Amino acid sequence: MKKLFTFGSAALSCLLKLGAADAVQPDSEGYIRHWMMLAPIALREGETGSDALFKEQISDEAALRPHAGDKVNIRGKELVWQNITAATNYFDFNAILKTVNDHAAGYMVTYIECETETPDVIVAVASNDEGRIYFNGVDIYAFSEPRTLMLDADKGKVTLKKGVNVVVFKVINEQNSWQGAMRLLDKTGAPLKDLKIKLSP
Repeated sequence: MKKLFTFGSAALSCLLKLGAADAVQPDSEGYIRHWMMLAPIALREGETGSDALFKEQISDEAALRPHAGDKVNIRGKELVWQNITAATNYFDFNAILKTVNDHAAGYMVTYIECETETPDVIVAVASNDEGRIYFNGVDIYAFSEPRTLMLDADKGKVTLKKGVNVVVFKVINEQNSWQGAMRLLDKTGAPLKDLKIKLSP
C-alpha cells in the first residue's frame, strides 16, 4: 500500500530566524541529515511490519514533539530521544545504534521553521523497510511493504506553513538493513537552498 502526499498551497519563500547553534541546513542535494531519533522499539510478538506501521508504537505518535534527552518508557524499556546527524544522504538506524535490530520500529523527528508559507515543496522519500510520515500532525504518507532503500522512491507535495513545521518519520525494520531518507525540493525539482532545520520545537 502506498499513500502519497496531499497538501495545500500558498506563497513561496522560506527564511528562518534561528540561532547559529540551533539551525542547520539540508545537504547540497536537499537531503535532511539532522534528526532526533528514538529507537529501537521491538515489535510485539507476531506483529508484522505492516501491522506495526499502522499501530501506534508510542501514544499519539502523530503529535510527537520531542526534545533531545526526553525519556520514553515503551513496554518496560526506557529509550531516550537523541540528536543524530546522518553520515550520508540517508540515515541508518543500525549504524547509529551500532547494533543490528530486526523486527523493530524507530522514529525520526525534525523541525522546519518558516517566516512565510512555502507551497509546492516536493518531498522525496525512501525507506527500508516500511515507512510512514506525519506532517504537522497529519498522516500524509505510508508504504507498507518490505523493500530495499531506493532514494527518492516516492514523491509528493506539501506546503510549509509559516512558523514551525514538524515531520515525524516512522520506519519499520523487518530484517537486516534499517534506513530512511527524505529531501525537500522546489517545484522545479531543485534542492531548496534557503531551508534550515531546527533541532528542537
